[in-house]
Formats: sequence, C-alpha cells, structure tokens
Amino acid sequence: MKKSLINKAVRHLKARDKILSELIINKGPCQIKTSLDNPFHALANSIISQQISARAARAIKGRLFDLIGTDRMEPEKILKLSPKNWRAIGLSRPKSKYIRGLALAVRKGDLDFPSIQNSEDEIVIEKLTAFSGIGRWTAEMFLIFGLGRPDVLSTNDAGLRKGFKILYDLQELPSAEEMISIGDPWRPYRSVASWYLWRVVD
Repeated sequence: MKKSLINKAVRHLKARDKILSELIINKGPCQIKTSLDNPFHALANSIISQQISARAARAIKGRLFDLIGTDRMEPEKILKLSPKNWRAIGLSRPKSKYIRGLALAVRKGDLDFPSIQNSEDEIVIEKLTAFSGIGRWTAEMFLIFGLGRPDVLSTNDAGLRKGFKILYDLQELPSAEEMISIGDPWRPYRSVASWYLWRVVD
C-alpha cells in the first residue's frame, strides 16, 4: 500500500474517530506490507495464518523460509516440497494440501492473478473462494496484503473482534453488524483502521 495513501487514510481516520485517533497516535505510523509483486506469496501466507496465533504463524513461516532458502513463497518452490518437508515445518496436512493445490492451479493457469487484480473486492473473493482451503477470511486478507485494497473490514477475524472489544470497551465480542456500524465512519480506509485494531491485540 502506497505511503501517500496510508497518510491520507490516517488523516481521515483521526478526523472521524476520536478513540481510534488516540490509538493511531499511540501506535505510530501504519506499516501494512503488501506483496503486489508476488500475490501467490500473500495468498499462501494467509492460508498458513488461518485459525492460529500470529506467533505460531510466524514460527511456521520462518521454518518454511529456511527450508526453501528465501522469504518469498513461489509456486515452483512450493511444488518441490515433499510431505516430509511439510511435517518438518509444522504445517497441518490440510493446509499444505491447500497451498500445494494453489501452486498447481497457478502452474496450470487455473489461477491467474493478473486477471483478478483489477476486479472489485467481492469479485476477487468470489473467484478465490472457489479454490479449496480459501474462505472469505483468507480472501479478505489477500485483498489487504496481496492487493493493497484500502477498504476491507473482515468481520470474521478473531483478532479484529478482540481489538474492537478492547478499544471500544464493549461488554462482549461484537457482532458483524456492530463492527460494520462502528467502522462505518472509517470508509474508505477500513483496512488501515484494521491494522491499528490488530495492534491492540498484539
């Protein structure tokens, strides 16, 4: 995500939400890192992170990067890994199967990233969730970290729900409707707001 866009988003968020503004000031510059030049990496990264803590995901990715000799996941490197390799890095069998399946889809042309990069968010989600192992959450993370889309609010994200509860002093975890309502003033920069909400939980 371009620095100029992030700066514009931060100004908007600080002006529209006093509580979020205090968090932004406390946490400093937003550092959303995108993989525009390697969308496969971003998508595989999201699959690894499914339903596990950020710390566990970082550990698995660290072992994977050591194994392949680079911190960039690419289809051909993934396809060279054996089941024994996957077990060694601690990734579950279903997730390794999903990532390998995506690598094969890219090789065969069934998953063509350039063809979806300019599609609207919901179209991207629809196309990606047609592949095994990719649900809405994974597709939403890809929109943020793979395509740098600025206005994504993932209401199924456990960390984000906790962030809402803590920051807005809610009695319980918010529903999707409550998250959308609280986050409505953030449009069209809800991805940047989400990054700050994740920092509350971290």
